[in-house]
Amino acid sequence: MIILRIYRGIHDHFPARRSEWVLAGILVAWGLILLPPSSAFAESLVWAQMAVMASEQTWAVTAIAIGLFRLAALIVNGTFSSTWYGRWSPHVRSLASFLSCFLWLQISFGLWAGSATTTGLAVYPGLLVLDLMNVVAAASDAGQMDRAQKDGC
Repeated sequence: MIILRIYRGIHDHFPARRSEWVLAGILVAWGLILLPPSSAFAESLVWAQMAVMASEQTWAVTAIAIGLFRLAALIVNGTFSSTWYGRWSPHVRSLASFLSCFLWLQISFGLWAGSATTTGLAVYPGLLVLDLMNVVAAASDAGQMDRAQKDGC
C-alpha cells in the first residue's frame, strides 16, 4: 500500500519537479562514481583543484548525502504533503536545492581554477543555474504554504 502511495505521489508530482529529480539523481550518480577508491582526481589535470579542496571520498559522500536528502524531500513533498511534516517539504526542497548549488559551485570553481580546459565548464555552471531556479521555485512554494497556514487553510 505504501509503495503504491509513493509511486502515485512521485508520478503525480514528477512533471512539476522534473529538474529537481534529475539533478538529485546526477548528484547520487556522480558520488557513486567517485566513491570506490580510485585516483580519478590525481590522474587528471581537470580535477586537480578539486583534489586540493577535498578528497574524492569526501566529494563522493557529500554528493550522495545531498542527493539522497533531495530525493527524500521530493518523495515527502509529492506523497505526504497532507501530513504535518509535509507542510515543511517545500522548505526542505529549497534547502536541498541550495545545498546542491553549493556543490555545483565548488565543482565549477574547481574546474575553472584547474590548469586544463574542460567541457565540464559548460555543464556544471548550467547545473548550478538550474538549481538556483529550483531554490527560487521551492522558496515560492514554501511562501505559498506559509501563507495558506497563516490564513488557516
